[in-house]
Amino acid sequence: MLRVLGSPKMIGLHAFTILLVVVMVNLGFWQLRRHDERVTFNESVRARSQEAPRSVDALLALPDRSPADLEWYLVNVTGRYLVGEDLLAVNLSQDGRAGVDPIGALQLDDGRILLVNRGFIPLTQAVPSAPTGTVNVLGRVRATQERRRGELSDPVSGELREVQRIDVPRIAQQLPGPVLPFYVDLLSSDPPDSPTLSRIAEPTLTIGPHLSYTVQWFVFSACAVAAWGFIVRRALAAAHQVPTPT
Repeated sequence: MLRVLGSPKMIGLHAFTILLVVVMVNLGFWQLRRHDERVTFNESVRARSQEAPRSVDALLALPDRSPADLEWYLVNVTGRYLVGEDLLAVNLSQDGRAGVDPIGALQLDDGRILLVNRGFIPLTQAVPSAPTGTVNVLGRVRATQERRRGELSDPVSGELREVQRIDVPRIAQQLPGPVLPFYVDLLSSDPPDSPTLSRIAEPTLTIGPHLSYTVQWFVFSACAVAAWGFIVRRALAAAHQVPTPT
């Protein structure tokens, strides 16, 4: 038996099976972690969306929170949109339509500026101007957007009128005051913004297929072990059938 199991061909089979099982089990645990992360994300979004809106200072005073950790909280601010400082986030789609998101620069009474994603508008419609005068905004906090591999880039210098993403530090370079380290998706405005703007789509709170993928990878690894066992049994049975030389 040892002679059969220790042949070069069988050693290759053992090594390949071990490698295959290790890879598939790790992929299964990776999908399980993705599932847990998704569950945590959904719970966080739901919990923060149900809390009472905070002021900017109360939001920034939350313990152990970096700007990236403030996403999905609700914030209530009052200020004035800066004329001539608006931008368009381009190359977007929502509800199957191509369009843009008008981004307004809302200056608070203390001079700080908050970028406000006012909503979505299809390319077939004209972009409406932001409300004038003092505006009270209720928004959902979002972290600055970072470029992902393969995405278009914005120029690193110069004044932008169109942007590929809401990169707060980059946009802050052209604004006349200190800019808060996050932006908000507009939920409501007083006075109201243009009715032609659609509210930015709610975050998707589905579990996704990660748990089923986890089960699949574990099943595949079990199949690999079963296939290995079947091949080994056949090899041993064939060896036993070979007549011993006299």
